[in-house]
Amino acid sequence: MAERHLTVRRRVAASCSSVWDVFADFPNLADHWEGLRGSRPLGDQVNGVGARREVDLVPVGSLVETVTAWDEGCTIATTNQPSALVPFKQAKSRLTLEPDGEGTAITFDYRYEPRGGPVGRLTGPVIDRMLETNFESMLASVEEAALEAG
Repeated sequence: MAERHLTVRRRVAASCSSVWDVFADFPNLADHWEGLRGSRPLGDQVNGVGARREVDLVPVGSLVETVTAWDEGCTIATTNQPSALVPFKQAKSRLTLEPDGEGTAITFDYRYEPRGGPVGRLTGPVIDRMLETNFESMLASVEEAALEAG
């Protein structure tokens, strides 16, 4: 099955360092975004390459994310191992922050492989729309948290 690719971008009024601080609180994303039922660290490492977290998705399901790249202040990349209730086999993400005037340009790149063979190909566009909406909500929530902290 072909990999699907989404990119969501947002320019936020908060500084790069404030936005980074929210994303760098890697195991606690659910503290900043209502799009998750919960999130928690797996193991003692909470940031940097190798850090892992489990996220509980809305409305159901969970997945484990492992950091594969961590460029302080700029980039976090992950691979995601979903549970049986998540409609994809595998996924990976890359978050990039860039200064943009007084604010920050955030790019969130997500690649995933749907489950289900031909049915997965048919449901891919529906899943894409759902994911894009969720990721846009995540970036808006991170902006709000960064502005409150900043």
